[in-house]
Amino acid sequence: MDIIDEYASKLGYVGIQQLLVCFSYGKYYEVDGDVGIRTLQSFISDQFNLINLFAVEDSEMGVNVPNIVNYTESSTVDNQTDTYCSSNESEDDSCRSDYDSEDLETLALQKQNCDRLTDYKELYKGMSFEDIPEARKVINLYYLANCYGLTQLKSCTKRLRYRCEVDCPFVCHISKDKNGAGVSIRTLKAKHNCNPSFNNPRVDYNTIAQYFKTKIHDNPKIKVKEMKAALKTTFNINVSHSKYKRAKRMILKSLDGSFVDEYNKLEAYANELRISNLVSDVIINISKDALTEGKGRFSRMYICFHALKMGLKSGLRPFIGLDGTFLKGKVKGQLLVIVALDSMKHFYPIAWAIVEKETKVT
Repeated sequence: MDIIDEYASKLGYVGIQQLLVCFSYGKYYEVDGDVGIRTLQSFISDQFNLINLFAVEDSEMGVNVPNIVNYTESSTVDNQTDTYCSSNESEDDSCRSDYDSEDLETLALQKQNCDRLTDYKELYKGMSFEDIPEARKVINLYYLANCYGLTQLKSCTKRLRYRCEVDCPFVCHISKDKNGAGVSIRTLKAKHNCNPSFNNPRVDYNTIAQYFKTKIHDNPKIKVKEMKAALKTTFNINVSHSKYKRAKRMILKSLDGSFVDEYNKLEAYANELRISNLVSDVIINISKDALTEGKGRFSRMYICFHALKMGLKSGLRPFIGLDGTFLKGKVKGQLLVIVALDSMKHFYPIAWAIVEKETKVT
């Protein structure tokens, strides 16, 4: 089997931002482009003929794992020290691992960076990043997850250098990756012998925003003092009040931008519905007050698919019900739905609308 042909024909890069491979000892690597595919293909042998591939879609959060071109045989030995085997087990007794059920769980844990930071607990040599800003963000989150007192030495746009406190052997140098367009950790002494540091400039407002992004998206009304208490309870670090305020302001600003982008896509969405569902009713109303100012502002939207309408006329009893619910969050309004009952006494949706409020006009 030619892996390159299989990858190009069945996966490719359509809707996929990352392709990951898991080796038998549980280590994940990113397979990037033809070079990564050929590197993976060179490992195939009679002893190594089972490959676990995982695809990360564009809609999902990316996973920080090393590139497969940086794979070395020594990495298998280093990783085995992190397994759950006891010291008195024989070499013939391998660690228990249900890869079929636990691989996806491991990937899911790696994606919960904003809540648990499990993906930033450790650094390893060869760890690759897209660019210097991303590498700096990961190092900041590494400090946040471990409370180490890291200091950034003289750096530039092409390299980063970090040390820990005096007499601590930790060293991390990041520079351009020779095998790709990104950057990677070229020098790393990961051992620490220092005490936890609870005051460090590495935790800036960008790092706080990365941690609280999901929480504020779910609850934009969360208070700054609640953010400060949550970070203090979880990591026991001291951060100034102004950094929390700036982080929240940045998240809310990005949230406003995401709403604007989504509303700008509504007309294209409506056109696709009209093309794929002929004779269906798809209506979008724009605010007249905004039009007088030369702006386009969403007011209402109504959708009724022709197939659902004909299903009601041809086979259902002529009884309908109207129900609605309030839209909570940053964008207010009401969702109104017209439903009927089918022959199995299940709800049969007929039409739905998004309006500012339920009135005689709407």
